[in-house]
Amino acid sequence: MTLPDDLAYPIIAVSDLHGRRRDLERLVERLERLPEWPDAAVVFLGDYGDRGPDTRGTIDLVLELLRRPAGGSAVAGNHDLGLVRTARLDDGPPSSYWRGHFPPVYSAGPTLASYVPRFHPRAILTADDLETLREAMPKAHRDFLVNLRWVVEAPGHLFLHCGLSPELEATPAEQVAALRERRWHRAEMRPRPNTNTDRLWQPEYPVWIGADRKLSRSPLPYPGKVQVTGHDTVPEPEANAVRIRLDTGGGIGPPSACLLRSAEAPPEFISIPSL
Repeated sequence: MTLPDDLAYPIIAVSDLHGRRRDLERLVERLERLPEWPDAAVVFLGDYGDRGPDTRGTIDLVLELLRRPAGGSAVAGNHDLGLVRTARLDDGPPSSYWRGHFPPVYSAGPTLASYVPRFHPRAILTADDLETLREAMPKAHRDFLVNLRWVVEAPGHLFLHCGLSPELEATPAEQVAALRERRWHRAEMRPRPNTNTDRLWQPEYPVWIGADRKLSRSPLPYPGKVQVTGHDTVPEPEANAVRIRLDTGGGIGPPSACLLRSAEAPPEFISIPSL
């Protein structure tokens, strides 16, 4: 499946899923009642696995929804990037950063158990476990996670996991160009001296994907486009002239969505109650 970089309205953005397939099913039941549903592209904002009980089923449903005639796209979250690099789903070399960071921090035991049921969901993944996960994951799921976009654009919106950064000398347009090509190079992005991005620069973890959590709340504005993000959990969806924040679940509660009818129309938020 090829994930597009650009979408046309109407668009429905869906927040972080974290392995909660049943909640996604319930949300889709609400979305199907919208008159725009048959023509609406769906864009997912990242974090498809970990924490929740059914990563495998969640990705199956995401792929099914992206195959609708109206199509859609999906961006990478920090959980997805960490899984790809830690389990080498991209066939790349081992990542010392993610191998040291992902297993103890990212609650990935449920992800492993959803693909290899003999494992306990509360397990802390070892290097051998990650190789087992890599071999057990269907090719369609590996391809999906490896090829996630870093940003998806519409005429009046940007869809990404966290947000653009004011701690980079790179302009908003330069940052989006790098996001589209999935590039994260210090010489190109030029972190501002003495900022956290400068001091804590991590070449394997772009700030836009989640390394700088505050970008969800206060991203660098992009002229003419509103940023639609997840990553940082909020009590309810919220919007201003610069960004829309949708992650109401955080892997603990159900996800939210917003309908964007055009570049100028205000977002219509769609949420479901917790079970």
